[in-house]
Amino acid sequence: MRSEALVDLAAIRANVATLRAGSSAEVMAVVKADGYGHGLLQSARAATQGGATWLGTAVLEEAIALRDAGFTERILAWLWSPQETASLRRALGAQIDISVSSMTELDLVVATAAELGLPARAHFKIDTGLSRNGATARDWPELITAAAKAKATGVIETTAIWSHFVYADSPGHPTTARQIARFQEALELAENLGVTPELRHLANSAASVSLPGAHFDLIRPGVAVYGLSPIPEQGDFGLVPAMTLRTHLANAKRVPAGEGVSYGHQYVTTPTRTWR
Repeated sequence: MRSEALVDLAAIRANVATLRAGSSAEVMAVVKADGYGHGLLQSARAATQGGATWLGTAVLEEAIALRDAGFTERILAWLWSPQETASLRRALGAQIDISVSSMTELDLVVATAAELGLPARAHFKIDTGLSRNGATARDWPELITAAAKAKATGVIETTAIWSHFVYADSPGHPTTARQIARFQEALELAENLGVTPELRHLANSAASVSLPGAHFDLIRPGVAVYGLSPIPEQGDFGLVPAMTLRTHLANAKRVPAGEGVSYGHQYVTTPTRTWR
């Protein structure tokens, strides 16, 4: 192999411990996409050793893989489609928490939970401005009303209400304050409709290190777990990069000053400084 990626699991443990120490909230270590390329199971194990009480994955398959590997921590999977009925059944059977953003998803989760005879643990997502998944403000009352009815039958648990930031990595961006306000409005409406979640969560990596007022009950750091600063211009926040890439040198040469390098000439050489 000409190249290799070295992963420092001790750095992952230390990063999670640093994030945990900086918040009164619980920590969900996001290990999606094979632990951001650091290894799903290895990263999850290091993260829990560092103090994470939750693990987060995008897809159901990775959440199931964590359960199959023996992880007993709470696990949330948030990216799934109504066509994934077999995986949803396996996930609910393994007591994996599921995100719900629409009536279609809620109906399928309720039906599957009733079939299994196990209450589903659902995290209801409100779209506060990212405009990806998550119920709109217009659809939120219908979804939460249906959630309350489902909870009354015992087939579902309203484990959490959550959302996701757009510009948390741009401190002071007005969208962030608007999202927090919309999130609080969604929580208040849910409370008025008889739904009090166990947890409220909104903070990604950037908010975890810079917006303590948005931590609520649970923070969800992703890149920060692996030592990448979510706001580089403000420093490293005590995080240590967990991956080092090494390779064999193939070529080195001198290029005249003022010459562009590689596609698009994104880099242009500058004169070498000389001292007399």
